[in-house]
Amino acid sequence: MDGRKGPIAVMEDAVMSFWDRGRMPESEAADMERIGARSISGLLTKRTLIVVAAAAAIVVLLLMLWQVAQILLLIFASMLLALFLRSSAVTISDNTALTVNASLILVVLILAGGLALIGSLYGPDIATDFYQLTLQLPSTIDRMRDNLGQYEWAPAVLDAMARVGRALTNPQQLGRIAGVFSTAFGALGSSLIVIVLGLYFAVEPKTYIDGVVRLFPQSRRGRVYEAFDRVGHALRWWLLSRLVSMVAVGILTVTGLVVLGMPLAFILALVAAILDFIPHIGPILATVPAVMVGLAQDGSTVLYVIILYTVIQGLESYLLTPYIQRQMISIAPAWLLAAQLVLGAGFGILGFLLAPPLAVVVMVLVQMFYVRDVLGEKMELP
Repeated sequence: MDGRKGPIAVMEDAVMSFWDRGRMPESEAADMERIGARSISGLLTKRTLIVVAAAAAIVVLLLMLWQVAQILLLIFASMLLALFLRSSAVTISDNTALTVNASLILVVLILAGGLALIGSLYGPDIATDFYQLTLQLPSTIDRMRDNLGQYEWAPAVLDAMARVGRALTNPQQLGRIAGVFSTAFGALGSSLIVIVLGLYFAVEPKTYIDGVVRLFPQSRRGRVYEAFDRVGHALRWWLLSRLVSMVAVGILTVTGLVVLGMPLAFILALVAAILDFIPHIGPILATVPAVMVGLAQDGSTVLYVIILYTVIQGLESYLLTPYIQRQMISIAPAWLLAAQLVLGAGFGILGFLLAPPLAVVVMVLVQMFYVRDVLGEKMELP
């Protein structure tokens, strides 16, 4: 015999074990039930503690991110600057004998020299016009209040226009709205952070991209590299669409205001061009100071100004922007406006400025990693 039990012996042991359990005293059975209950209870308690600890860790992480969210927005703004500088340098390098780094130096010198030249030639005139605008808006509000004071809706509308006008022309008020510029860094420090980080990112983008990719498993790194390429392509076309729109709106606005004989035409067109960087909300804000300046002239001038701004925004929204955005991701206006309102409420004008590009990034990542990888749907990415 090799010591192994035969089938009959195994069946006998099973029957005796069942018989013994049937003859077990009730106290011992109850003890075993209590031990089992305690084991299950202990297991559930451990799982509950793990879930609570994970939820607490997520809450703490979100709070930490909220505390540094403004800094993260500045970092994202520096990435946009780096993308613009690098794309311009690559374009120059592809069409000349210059290397990419030499082209990058040329782009920086052109931008710095151009800003310095404009500041030296037109800086005093721009400052003077801006100062006159700040002086003219309050008197316009008072004149409108006198003329429309008999209407019940007038005070609320005039107060809202006054707040917008002060926000667009008062640097201190603009700083408070921006939120991020009222931190310890200040407006100058925030601008320097964006410029310095943007230059670093533009000089060696691959170094930083490789550093992020190494955080992922080897099997997923190719997909992460593809995500960087897709996001970069979409943001480049988004930046191009915004810059072209800003230039077009500025030229058309200053031309129309000069034809109408409006004072402060250049500064009003500059405000319209800058605010056009913010889709949907920016053009509305840009109309307010122009209408208020027009009210100081006569009623027909105000009507022509409103028509001018409406026509310009119609051309920009329905002809120029859709033509450029064929190459970029399409975002529903309602989603984009919701993102602007959420980030604007939390971070002021910086949130309004960066909400559209952040929405582009989120949409590309969702389409890549959820719609295509998880749902398995085939769709064309930008």
